Amino acid sequence: MKNLLLLASGAVLASAVATSCGDGAGSKKSEVEINTFAVNQVIMTADRNFRVVMMGDTTYLDQYASIHWPKSLGGADVKVLQDSLMAYCFGDSIFPTPEDAITYFVSDTSVLGDPGDDLEIAPVDSLPANDDMRCYFNNVMASVMELDEVKVTYQVTSSTYLGGAHPSTAIHPFTYDLAEGRVLGLDDILTQAGRDSIMPIIVSALARQLDVPESRLSRAGIFTSQLTYPGQPYINNNILYFHYNPYDIAPYSSGMIDVAVYPYEVERFLQPGVKNMFDLGY
Repeated sequence: MKNLLLLASGAVLASAVATSCGDGAGSKKSEVEINTFAVNQVIMTADRNFRVVMMGDTTYLDQYASIHWPKSLGGADVKVLQDSLMAYCFGDSIFPTPEDAITYFVSDTSVLGDPGDDLEIAPVDSLPANDDMRCYFNNVMASVMELDEVKVTYQVTSSTYLGGAHPSTAIHPFTYDLAEGRVLGLDDILTQAGRDSIMPIIVSALARQLDVPESRLSRAGIFTSQLTYPGQPYINNNILYFHYNPYDIAPYSSGMIDVAVYPYEVERFLQPGVKNMFDLGY
């Protein structure tokens, strides 16, 4: 098995605010206050390859994991964030550390079934260079989309290909509230009135993205009969997104759909503790 690779990364986010400005030759220099936000995370990656003989045919399996693991983010409690990453990446994990979970993930070939008379699985050092050789894969990746002093947004991607027309891929984006130590669900982001009103806003925003009238969404490939619930909410680049995986509201060929809702569309519905995560223009 290839060694687990840990790439340490440390960063400091800083913002400078001028607190005075000069108004003449005799004025003092501007005073600047530097705010720092210390970030300590590691990127853990590992992969393992296997030769697979199934009913006499030979193929290969590549299993890969890459996790941006938060060790500390300012002075925030990141325990719930760490637990959430373990759950989203590895399910109901029984492993005490992410290193243990990653090692098990890349070594576990149960996605192919149990070895037997018609299935032989053996580890190999690398995949063949032959482009004509079929290759299966089973991957999980978690990366930071956005990080500031009040929140961090992650994207967890799981993708498996075991033959067929295309891989099976799902993405789970989520935003973590650093002050409260919680993953933001819909109830945390919107008031009850907002939750009751959000679907018409999402439908309107989706029609805007596709540049079609709402009445033509079905002709644009949207399963309108399934567009009845909010997707997975997350915050990125001052926008509230609602994420839908393939088949949720559209065919696989449409790919992932992230409906962008702008702050002004939901400002009146935002929970008080979430408003500071957006630039509302005042």
